[in-house]
Amino acid sequence: MERFDIVIIGAGPGGVQLALTLREISRRGHAKIKYCIIEKESAPGGFFKRFPVHGQLISNNKLYSGRDPKSRFAERFDWNSLITEDREILTRNYSRDFYPRREIICKMLQDLCSRYALPIKYDLTVTSVERQSDGQFLIETEQGPVKSQLVVVATGLKPITATIPGIEHAIPYAEMGPASRYRDQQVLIIGKGNSGFECANHILNEASVIMLASRNPVRLAFQTHYVGNLRSINALAIENYQLKHHTALLDCEIKQIERLSDSYNVTVAYKHANNEVESLRFDAIIAATGFTGNLDVIDETFAPPRLHGKFPDIDHEFGCRGVEGLYFAGALTHGPDYRSFSSSGFIHGFRYNSVVLAHHVAAKLGVVEAPACIAGERLLDHLMIEFEEDAGCYLQPGYIGRCYRCTGDGTWSDLGYQTRRWFDTAPPSDATLLLATLEYGDIHTFPNVMEIPRSPGDPDKSVHIHPVVRAWNRGHSREVHLEESLLNRFSGITANRQRLEGFLAALNVREPTLLSAM
Repeated sequence: MERFDIVIIGAGPGGVQLALTLREISRRGHAKIKYCIIEKESAPGGFFKRFPVHGQLISNNKLYSGRDPKSRFAERFDWNSLITEDREILTRNYSRDFYPRREIICKMLQDLCSRYALPIKYDLTVTSVERQSDGQFLIETEQGPVKSQLVVVATGLKPITATIPGIEHAIPYAEMGPASRYRDQQVLIIGKGNSGFECANHILNEASVIMLASRNPVRLAFQTHYVGNLRSINALAIENYQLKHHTALLDCEIKQIERLSDSYNVTVAYKHANNEVESLRFDAIIAATGFTGNLDVIDETFAPPRLHGKFPDIDHEFGCRGVEGLYFAGALTHGPDYRSFSSSGFIHGFRYNSVVLAHHVAAKLGVVEAPACIAGERLLDHLMIEFEEDAGCYLQPGYIGRCYRCTGDGTWSDLGYQTRRWFDTAPPSDATLLLATLEYGDIHTFPNVMEIPRSPGDPDKSVHIHPVVRAWNRGHSREVHLEESLLNRFSGITANRQRLEGFLAALNVREPTLLSAM
């Protein structure tokens, strides 16, 4: 029986990013970590062979940022590439489109796996995962079992089937077919997320009437700062609705779908019309009801609890609660920041989660990289550079930050990326910890996000993305906010440097207990 230190189930972007980082940790530390990816399909990125159904991604591929495309700064605007030390394989090499086609993700992943010789077992389905009495995991596959000390589930998402009487009469999003199929028809689309509006765009000039229905009103990404909400590129149906163009958005509960001889009768109860119940006739119904975490491979054995009914409940190290040694990567890490400002459900967010996870699982195996050291007098300039250049803090605002530890001699160890959740649960010690993040203020207190009042000179009222530094020692914590900047040039604001300098000086790391007196 083959034995591994780490088995990764799934060769999507999250699993591949984890493997890439493990490879780099092993190489830098001259340590042998035996890991492999098990993938049920014949190539990586199987999700992107099918979704989005109509082919166009809504993840940004900004080609020019004024900097070297391989720089950390340019990485802020590249939402599809994975992170490697040499940055040789980037999305820009595969597409010049701001919103690329889905196929380029498959090609990019295949090239990454080939270039870096990642150990992947293709065409191999995992049938079960069990934790044995010795703490090891037994992974059963169609070709026999393998054993591993740690297991990472990176199996991505799968479509949701709504629990509506008669839903079997609806055409699933994945099987929608060509636009001509809906020519001159009245069409109901169940779901008002990006998938539903993508379908509406696809048939806009073929269908006679389009209605999109769900229980909740549309959430617009530009209003919420959550990239999983409806993106403007998909929102044409909203304009058509407001301009009376045979399109409607229904906030309702669908009570029943009935098959008639040549059409369908749909009974709805409206949310904003005193629960009025109405029957509507449609020629076709499309179910675009979103996605949920694909936990089929472990559900029977471990039945992990769900967050938001979709994602596994994970701890601060991306581990499965209650099952030591079992972890999650990719979109399955989205539970803690679902519908927040950060982006763990998407490549440009969870790629950093995979980097953090790689270091955590390597440490579990005794492979710990020596951190770089930063002299105390250089920390201020170092932090300012990170705030203006680093991509992980920028794309995972308030969720992932750069972490530093000082044990009292005035020198700081750079611990790299850590999550805010890890920082908040760090065990007591004499060392002072710092976490540097970029965060938004509470934009939801303003009725119009395009008319948010600004307060120049008052960092505590910053609403746009801005630096936050937190210090923690022996159960005591303090934080400082710096002022926002239109182009995120925070060091150009003199008061920001002065405020951060004062905060760092007041830490008095040579007497860390004084943190409580700040």
